[in-house]
Amino acid sequence: MSQETKTMSAVFLTVLFGFAGFSLPYPVFSPMFLKPELGFLDPSVPTEYRTMLLGVAMALYPIGQFIGAPWLGRVSDRIGRRPVLMASLFGAASGYLVTAWGVATANLPLVLAGRFVSGLCEGNMAIAQSIASDISRPETKVRNFGLITVAINVGWIIGPLMGGFFSDPTIHPSFNVSWPFFFAAGMYGFNLLVVFVVLRIPEYARRRGTEKGMTAPVTRTVWATIKDPELLPGYVISFFSYIAVYIFFAFFGVYLVQNYDVTSSFLGMCSAIISIPLILAGLTVDRAQKICGLIGVGALGHLFLGIGLVTFLIPDGLVWIFVPMCLAAFGIAWCEVTTSLFISNAAGKHEQGQALGVYRSAHVLAEAVAVLIGGVLAGIASYAPFFLGFIAAMLCVIGILGWLRVRQASAGFDDRKAAEVSADVPTA
Repeated sequence: MSQETKTMSAVFLTVLFGFAGFSLPYPVFSPMFLKPELGFLDPSVPTEYRTMLLGVAMALYPIGQFIGAPWLGRVSDRIGRRPVLMASLFGAASGYLVTAWGVATANLPLVLAGRFVSGLCEGNMAIAQSIASDISRPETKVRNFGLITVAINVGWIIGPLMGGFFSDPTIHPSFNVSWPFFFAAGMYGFNLLVVFVVLRIPEYARRRGTEKGMTAPVTRTVWATIKDPELLPGYVISFFSYIAVYIFFAFFGVYLVQNYDVTSSFLGMCSAIISIPLILAGLTVDRAQKICGLIGVGALGHLFLGIGLVTFLIPDGLVWIFVPMCLAAFGIAWCEVTTSLFISNAAGKHEQGQALGVYRSAHVLAEAVAVLIGGVLAGIASYAPFFLGFIAAMLCVIGILGWLRVRQASAGFDDRKAAEVSADVPTA
């Protein structure tokens, strides 16, 4: 087994356990805030305020990530990926313990504080992508980033299933809504142990922090990275992409609770089912980009996502909702891989952590915008957030195709025919 394969195995496990812990409480929030009989909020709180408070609770986690991710990535460029990853996992576990205690005692401020602390410290995704970029060869980079997406979505199978079942007292009388949050803290603790024992960064990858002629790993500010004309279009596209992604993830449960009064265990089952196309898409993205190019895969992924969002509202029953859900899920995986590669490919080797940290901030800022605006829209009409997601996805399709035309016009660039373009340049 090559060193690259060993390291990617450790990265895969790290992301798997991290996202299982992250997604484990996800099916709990909608019933916890929206169902008065669960007792978390006072029964006198009206529905429109419940959806707004749900949006705030969901948003605090990505707001914390928005603040912390670029700096965690920047520090990992300077002192190494492994120690920063371990520190972030410890902080995230502590935040989930605070959240769990707040849920157990029906203390909303503690829940909100725990969500923010967990988000502030949870930088494992950007750092994992940085490690994958550090160790990858050009011919294996898409595959490795696709494997990270697979790990995320396997985590989405494990986490919501456990979260949905552990919070449902009809399955066992001792289960309640605080259990998933305590279990999530344990998952992050186990993730920390995996990183400490298993993860070892190859020496050649460590040395990528200083390129030829450079005296410091990072020589420009976070703001300068954001404004980089090679990176900025990718950040803008990523922002709208994740608005569409998180409208789907955050509000399909809200929609089903509002219209069908489903249980937490049913929402956990839904999350597990849609993880299957998410995983299949992650495994096929490498082959797809060889056929239609990275930009082509990105445009198709956002088209699938947009169609899935609007057609999710059509079925008049629970059975047929899984068809549009699976179409949206397949598109989401291609969106996640391609947007991250747009950034990684455009960034220098010396600032992968910082550039991908900013990407993570764009990602979580979009999540915060999606859940805050979506929470307000859901209070008006249960279907309204999905139209917002559809618009965002279509803007991404337009943006990606427009970006391709600009790059072709300015530099003759086409990522499907780069070799042919180079071969056709006449020699002097």
